[in-house]
Amino acid sequence: MEVTEAIAWIHKQLPFGIKPGLKRINMILDKLGNPQHQIKTIHVAGTNGKGSTTSFLSHILREDGYDVGTFTSPYIETFNERISLNHQPISDSDLVHLVERIKPLCEQIATTEVGHPTEFEIITAMAYLYFKEKEVDYAVVEVGLGGRLDSTNVITPILSIITSIGYDHIDILGNNLADIAYEKAGIIKSNTPIITGVSQQEAIQVIDQKAQTNHADVLKLGHDFHAEAKVTEHLVDVFDFANNSISLKDLKIQLLGSHQINNASVAIEAYLQLLEIENRPLDSDVIRSGLKKTQWSGRFEVVRHNPDVILDGAHNVEAIQSLIDTIKQKYDKSNVYILCSFLKTKPVEQMMSLFSEHFSQIHITTFDFKNNYEYYELKEKYENGNIIIKEDWKTAYNQLINQMKPSDALVITGSLYFVSEVKRTMF
Repeated sequence: MEVTEAIAWIHKQLPFGIKPGLKRINMILDKLGNPQHQIKTIHVAGTNGKGSTTSFLSHILREDGYDVGTFTSPYIETFNERISLNHQPISDSDLVHLVERIKPLCEQIATTEVGHPTEFEIITAMAYLYFKEKEVDYAVVEVGLGGRLDSTNVITPILSIITSIGYDHIDILGNNLADIAYEKAGIIKSNTPIITGVSQQEAIQVIDQKAQTNHADVLKLGHDFHAEAKVTEHLVDVFDFANNSISLKDLKIQLLGSHQINNASVAIEAYLQLLEIENRPLDSDVIRSGLKKTQWSGRFEVVRHNPDVILDGAHNVEAIQSLIDTIKQKYDKSNVYILCSFLKTKPVEQMMSLFSEHFSQIHITTFDFKNNYEYYELKEKYENGNIIIKEDWKTAYNQLINQMKPSDALVITGSLYFVSEVKRTMF
């Protein structure tokens, strides 16, 4: 089997869609010898910040000399990114090996009453098998959707993280913060510490209740550990971190924005908890170096200068607000151009309204993906407003670059699938 065949087979499972529940993934893993129980895992849930927090934590752990597996979604440039070892995407040969192991098992399961495994269930099983075979020291596993019924939620982690709670996937997770928090809190396990950056009181109450039921300690940003932003450099943010035991000054990160300072702080607290669990001493230089090296594709990623071009997959209201805050910290808003594209499943009117409050040069466009807006649909929505509609994003990009001054900034944002297409095509 060639790698293109392997990836094509995985993607063929997409029509089976999202089928919440753990029966199918457990059946696959049982047939594989339950590799998920043979590795140390850290489970990461949250509306926003999962990928960045995973990257911060895995870079710190790697800097401390550990072999670290990461499972994330979606990918930006290549499918292999979703399963990585020490920040290197899985090799084509390893990916083919995993598909050849799992494909016949899925075909067997498809004949049972539970039905065919989904694409995400298959990739999740592949990740756990890969991490077990590579004998990783830690696997940092990002939830796909929600938490309670997510395919990744078949592990007994040594640590759990809930980064944030916001309004996303409300058709599946619920239309209020308490319901969404209930789904995210489904990753909390018995006597397993939980680190969280969640700030809303109604969501915190749900997390606290679930943790209390499971006799799990909860450590909260702003209560048990703290972050304070300092004067920042142009493309580096500086902050202080403190908890009841230690204080770290002038930490630097390349992922920009106050939300990334929060994500980094959650990762630091998670690492400190791991040291306590493993009874290991702290070397603060490990944290400093790990944070400084952390990069995460498609999160306020500057891919060109003079003018600056920034890629940011802000695909819900909370992420758009964080993006706007970060842009305003770094640039004069009169110099900022927005090029965006969203899926129909997102609250586009609300997000575009946020952009319109702050910027005058807003362009919305189409891209080739299921559930995306067609050009005529965008025209119906926005042709009488101050938002410029572009039929082809490549043409829009080239026109904007040609008219912009070196001091300007073009922010390309919206669906992560859109940001992924732009990066693969242009950068």
